[in-house]
Amino acid sequence: MKKTLVFICLMLLFCLALSAQEKAAPGACEKKAQVLLEKVLELWNKGNLALIPELYCADAVVMTSSMPEPYVGHEGVRKWIENTRAMLPDMAMTFPEVIAQGDKIATVWTLSGTNTGPMVMPGGTMPPSGKKVSITGLSIDYLRDGKFVKEVVVFNLLEMLMPMGFSLNPPKME
Repeated sequence: MKKTLVFICLMLLFCLALSAQEKAAPGACEKKAQVLLEKVLELWNKGNLALIPELYCADAVVMTSSMPEPYVGHEGVRKWIENTRAMLPDMAMTFPEVIAQGDKIATVWTLSGTNTGPMVMPGGTMPPSGKKVSITGLSIDYLRDGKFVKEVVVFNLLEMLMPMGFSLNPPKME
């Protein structure tokens, strides 16, 4: 009886360990996403702009909640990254959550840095504030032939601007 109980307990532990291992092992989509996103981090965190053609299709379109017009093609992506890295030269991006399915990757990202460079905005360029910022956002990327063809980036711009000294003033009521 004791031997049978010990055997059953060992088998249950073995099954639980095997189940946990299967859940932890990423699938093919997740592995592809992981490889791409490691290069994305090198592009953003280290400024390795040579990776743009490797990661983005020549006709890629990037839409962000911070700009009214999309960034288009390799030059558009380059401009987006250069402007962001100029604004936050010490920036650090991470991907705390990634969901990959087929030709889509959704990431929750965090970005932090110090605003020691100019901030390019639709109405002009703002001087640096010297303030530290940390924001969280969501990106949905669409792939074609293993490269980003469309990217939608959404984040709360006020989360970045308010620590830099901006304030939100309501319009005057008549």
